[in-house]
Amino acid sequence: MPPWPAAVLFDFDGVIVHSEPIHYAAFQKMAAENGMELSEEAYYRDYLGFDDCGAIIFLLNAHHRPLETAVLRQLMDRKADIVRQMLAAGEYRALPGVDAMVRTLAKTRPLAICSGALREEIESMLVGIGLREFFRVIVSAEDVTIGKPNPQGYHLTAERLSAIVGHALKPTDCLVIEDAPSVIRSVRAAGFHVLGVASSYPIDALSEANYAVRSLESDEVRRVLPELLDHA
Repeated sequence: MPPWPAAVLFDFDGVIVHSEPIHYAAFQKMAAENGMELSEEAYYRDYLGFDDCGAIIFLLNAHHRPLETAVLRQLMDRKADIVRQMLAAGEYRALPGVDAMVRTLAKTRPLAICSGALREEIESMLVGIGLREFFRVIVSAEDVTIGKPNPQGYHLTAERLSAIVGHALKPTDCLVIEDAPSVIRSVRAAGFHVLGVASSYPIDALSEANYAVRSLESDEVRRVLPELLDHA
């Protein structure tokens, strides 16, 4: 019987790369340009579980602004432009333990990414940290009709990975690695096993995950899931 998990599905921001400061800076600048305020405290408390569309809707609601499709599209495009400029400057890095973990797991299991970020941003940063080749599937904000914390993206990721590996991957076959409590809650309720990473929230906030670690460094992961790396 093959070792569990049969596949590992990674979130991106806050799990693979430390890019949330980029997204906060971009959201804050976009908001200020449009007469809105967004503090760092509010961003990390209220916005991390959303994709860009959901985060901007939350921002508009917080400022009692009307939800107009054209305005929403304009704000999303402006935020993406700011992020693109910051990525070109190389303002991101892989989180501790990620490089070794990805390279180790990819030897024995298919890996995928499910993120609320835009595909262009994900691809650019993966190339920048030298890990693009290890992910068989990338599901981004453009691929789903309902963004995180809804689990639709993870179901789609498992479905697309199933088509590549040639056999069905059920939620229980997969390990999801996430950092946002709201996403951890919804994904676990959908049947996935979840490893929570305390990169964006305190580890105590990840109590609804099956397992929780402070980082993806090998000693920390082996503390809760020794079979994950030992069978790789």
